[in-house]
Amino acid sequence: MISLPPIGDFDKGKSLRDAALNRLRTRRADLIRECTAAALRVALDRGEVCADDVRVVVPIPADISPKFVGVVFRDLADAGILRRAGFRNSTRPAAHARPLSLWRLADADADLAALIAAWSTLPDPIRAAIRALVGTVATVVTRIRKDGGPGTI
Repeated sequence: MISLPPIGDFDKGKSLRDAALNRLRTRRADLIRECTAAALRVALDRGEVCADDVRVVVPIPADISPKFVGVVFRDLADAGILRRAGFRNSTRPAAHARPLSLWRLADADADLAALIAAWSTLPDPIRAAIRALVGTVATVVTRIRKDGGPGTI
């Protein structure tokens, strides 16, 4: 059997990714806030969302890489608001039908309770986006419980 050397360095790649995302969070805070609100709005309306959905709602300037939208999903996933539910091929011609992560709201009761508990520790763009959509987390909980779950708001 042939022994192949490892390809790349996972930790270094992760570190470089995180540094790039942090630069984006600093330089593009307003656009991130707008895209986060759009992602949440689409997820609440349809029950799922992908990067193409956000890009339809919020035009990304031509000088910004389409990969920019990834910071939105990473932050929402890290906060426990969205979870990856699979993949969908992009419908943007420039993306050549590449697979995009498909995101769904995490379990309404369990994760909304966690969201309430973690509210003060959530990144400002996520709190601002949620406030822009519905006012307060309590409003989100009330509406989801009243209307029967994610996708019904």
